[in-house]
Amino acid sequence: MDRYLPRIWLLIAVAIISWAMSGQGAMAAQPLETVSGTDCYTYGDDQTPALAKRAALALAMEQAVRSHHVFVESYSTVKNFQLEEDIVATASTGILLHTRIDKETQEGQKICRSITAQISPVKLDEVIQQKAKAKKVAEAAQIPVLTEGSSFELKVWTNKHAGEVYREGEDLEVSVRSNRDAFLKVDYYQANGTVVHLVPNMFVDDAFVQAGKTYTFGGKHARYGFRVIAPFGAEAIKAVASTNQLDSLLASDKKSEDSEAYLNNFHATMRGIKIIATPGQPAQWAEAAVGLTTASKGTLEQSQLLSTVRGRK
Repeated sequence: MDRYLPRIWLLIAVAIISWAMSGQGAMAAQPLETVSGTDCYTYGDDQTPALAKRAALALAMEQAVRSHHVFVESYSTVKNFQLEEDIVATASTGILLHTRIDKETQEGQKICRSITAQISPVKLDEVIQQKAKAKKVAEAAQIPVLTEGSSFELKVWTNKHAGEVYREGEDLEVSVRSNRDAFLKVDYYQANGTVVHLVPNMFVDDAFVQAGKTYTFGGKHARYGFRVIAPFGAEAIKAVASTNQLDSLLASDKKSEDSEAYLNNFHATMRGIKIIATPGQPAQWAEAAVGLTTASKGTLEQSQLLSTVRGRK
């Protein structure tokens, strides 16, 4: 059995496969609309005509996505969540279909390309809403909920540096360390709209942690591996720890559930949380969070190309 569980665990593998298959069928049944775009790129002496053609095509595809009425009507949402470049790159590589180059011209080192393509307005709207929800939840999950602040040190981090993007197919590792013996709760807010309860539930044996010891979830020595798959976007890891057992209100008998509903309940519960404390030994507790971003290989390559050409246009 493959210990790398698609997204999280094998219990939902069938659901993921069914979702993917139904998505393909739905895509075929969805009405397609025609879009077009034109743009140019002037290549430098250190660049090649082939690169210029790729750049002009990428820019034309970007214009085609931006011109579609769904993108235009959702622009305020896209802008507010700072998702413009991500959605354009995602749509260019994953939603634009039957892209055809209608015209190509060259004047000196300036190459222009005009394209037409087809796009599903339903799929484009789904991508925008999915990424906006993921960004909203990921940001909210990282907001501190302890009104008096942490009373001891708790750290959570991943196997990538801050700002680095997890590419499709890469493995995610989550590490936690407390400077006090404590009872731990760790939640993983995913871009697919679910939250996975890592501790307790998936890693129930690690609900109590020893001071100064690093606990890593995922990785080559873990019982479960986390491999990045679609859908992609903003995600977050949230950890809470207490020197006494956490109130049962914070526990869940589910391995995963809807992230937005859970987060709203979590914040409400934390505002009035009760810790099971031994008389004369008040509970101390702490929190920590880290954000991360996942992306498909195609989106990353398109984003990197567009970033390069924008800097040279």
